[in-house]
Amino acid sequence: MNCVMCDFLKSCCADPMKLIGDWFVLLPAIVLLLAAAASVVMRNLIHAALCLTLSFIALGIVFIALGAEFVGFVQLLVYVGAVAMVIVFAVLLTRPDQLTKSGSAFSGLGPAGGAAVGFIALAVLLGFIFTSPLAKMPLQRAASAPVADIGQALMGDYVVALLALGVLLTAALVGAAVIAMEDKP
Repeated sequence: MNCVMCDFLKSCCADPMKLIGDWFVLLPAIVLLLAAAASVVMRNLIHAALCLTLSFIALGIVFIALGAEFVGFVQLLVYVGAVAMVIVFAVLLTRPDQLTKSGSAFSGLGPAGGAAVGFIALAVLLGFIFTSPLAKMPLQRAASAPVADIGQALMGDYVVALLALGVLLTAALVGAAVIAMEDKP
């Protein structure tokens, strides 16, 4: 008598790294979807920003698990290290008394209206994607540059732009801190 569970256990014992590799992609992907959904649904802005940071981390892990190590590490460094922290600092430095609900054209629609607008936007986007002439062209594998070449280019030809970007982000963070400081009478 051969059961499904026995076959599963035999295949796991024969190649345990395959099972670990599959779960190493699936678990972060599930965490990514749940964290992204939570960041949209949560009403507390700080919790939403932290869930967005968790989704950035999970996406970086998925990239690494799928073999795109450079993209995964850039995702972790840039989005988690810079963008998510700027979002969290911006939320924390904003004065709570200045956060007011403003009425917009879509404020009376409620969650069902928001979901309907989202699905309409998704349908239009997918329609454009699938009717595009690019969708009918065969995919070509792009020539990949070694990571060392990318690093040499960043530290060679593009070092001024990289430093200017760092100074700009630092100035923006200092500016947000100065704006958020409370005036003392």
